[in-house]
Parts: sequence; C-alpha cells; structure tokens
Amino acid sequence: MKHILSILIVVFIISIGAKAQQRLDPQQMSFVPTQKPNSIYYNDTLYKGSKEFQYLFYRTLNKDIIALYNKHQSNKIWGNVLTTLGTLATTTGVIMATSKNGDKTAGWIILGGGLACTATGGYLILQGQVNLIKAVSLFNYKYAKTQVGIGVGNKQAGLIVNF
Repeated sequence: MKHILSILIVVFIISIGAKAQQRLDPQQMSFVPTQKPNSIYYNDTLYKGSKEFQYLFYRTLNKDIIALYNKHQSNKIWGNVLTTLGTLATTTGVIMATSKNGDKTAGWIILGGGLACTATGGYLILQGQVNLIKAVSLFNYKYAKTQVGIGVGNKQAGLIVNF
C-alpha cells in the first residue's frame, strides 16, 4: 500500500507541470500535431493537408522553407509506403512461421524484415513531422516580426506596435 501511495504522489508531482493545451500565437504560424492530417494555425485560419500547406509555403518563395516542406512530403509518402509494406510482410511472415505446411525459416525472415520495414516507415513519418516543424519555425523566424504602424484619423493620430 505504501508503494502505491508513493507512486501516486510521484505521478501527481510530475503531472503538475503538464499542460493540456498548446498556446496558439495569432501573430505566428503554429504546428498543431493531430492524428491525420497535420494542421497549421496561422492568421486565425486552420490549414489542413498538403494542398493548403503548399499555399502557405510556396507563396513565400523561400527556397529553404519550400525544401523543408518537400522533405516533409517525401518522408511522409515513403513512410506510409514502407509501413504498409512492412505490415503486409509481417502478417505474411506470421502466417508462414506458424503454419504446419509453410517454410518456417522463410516465415521468420519475412517477419523480421516486415518489422524492420514498419519501424523504418514510422521513423520516416516522424522525421517528416520534424521537417514540417522546422519549416514552421523558419517561417516564424523570417516573417513573424515586430511591425510598427502609424495611423492618422480625422482628429487623432496613433502608433501601433505588433510584437
């Protein structure tokens, strides 16, 4: 009982610093990690998927941001292909390794290759998200800067500073 209570206290202390929500700064582009598709929040609009990301990144004409976006797309596509092939190979390997009539050695080899292929695909998908996060960070570094404006009305003048 003492161990369970001490574990609960440790978990509670660790979870005090956890945050349930991501802060979305309206002046900057924010990557919102979702299951599918990835999302980017920018200027009060939620952009989802590659077609909308192309609109955001290609209009900058910045070759570094576009290169990071293209690496994201390439990693995502190849990651999904390898994950699918790995899942099929793993399933085939399990069937061959456990059947009475099949070649068990070949089944285990296919099973191992399928697991390696699935792991590689998962790694590529994660790297694709890292590249998208880098593209968003680079966009914010280059284009989300402090803006100063002077406004003149009928009987008043004003200074606007956006950080």
